Amino acid sequence: MLNDKKGIVDIITVATVTVLFVVIISLVVFAARGYQHASEVQEINSNSRAVGSYVVNCVKDSNTSEVAIETISGTECLVIRSSDGYEHRIFMIDGKLLEEYVEAGADIDPETALEIGTTDTFELELRSDGLLTVKTDEGVSIVNTKR
Repeated sequence: MLNDKKGIVDIITVATVTVLFVVIISLVVFAARGYQHASEVQEINSNSRAVGSYVVNCVKDSNTSEVAIETISGTECLVIRSSDGYEHRIFMIDGKLLEEYVEAGADIDPETALEIGTTDTFELELRSDGLLTVKTDEGVSIVNTKR
């Protein structure tokens, strides 16, 4: 009779340890999946914010430059002209936001332009009061081009 009780206790102990082990492993797997998903969402969000913020910062950094929106080689560009005869251009081609620093009047060359990031939306509006509206996937940013 004593051996029967010991056998039942052993079975209950093994079953309890097994259940706890399965629960712990399940929690680890679910936590890892949740962390992976959160990291992916954060990376996507960070990338989309970086695109709009970069454009706004380029305009803010151009203290003595002229800011304009022009169509060059059939592509709408944000053009930041410096006094040395060069232009900093930001434009979108095939969902990629690109930038180049070239001599004023040169054609767009997407092959040599640097990729800023990816976005499905890049719309520009320069108002008469000097406010530039930049619309990307992340939303709308407004920056003053006249200081």
